[in-house]
Amino acid sequence: MDSTNGRTSRGQYSMRFKLVNKRTKEIVDTVGTRLMEYAVEYFQVKKQLDKEDFERLYEVKVDDRN
Repeated sequence: MDSTNGRTSRGQYSMRFKLVNKRTKEIVDTVGTRLMEYAVEYFQVKKQLDKEDFERLYEVKVDDRN
C-alpha cells in the first residue's frame, strides 16, 4: 500500500477498520480493506465465531485514527 495516498498497488482505495469489544470498548484489532463487509467477515473468521455470537461481543467501526 502506498502510504502517501491510501491506495493499494492496484490503485484501489483502502480504509482501516477496527474491531471493538462491546463490553470494554477496547480496540482488539485493525485491518485495511475496501469495504466494511470485508472487515466484518475477516474479523468473524479470525475470531472463529458464528455471526450471532460475533455481533453480541464485537462491533466493527471505521478507524479514524491517523
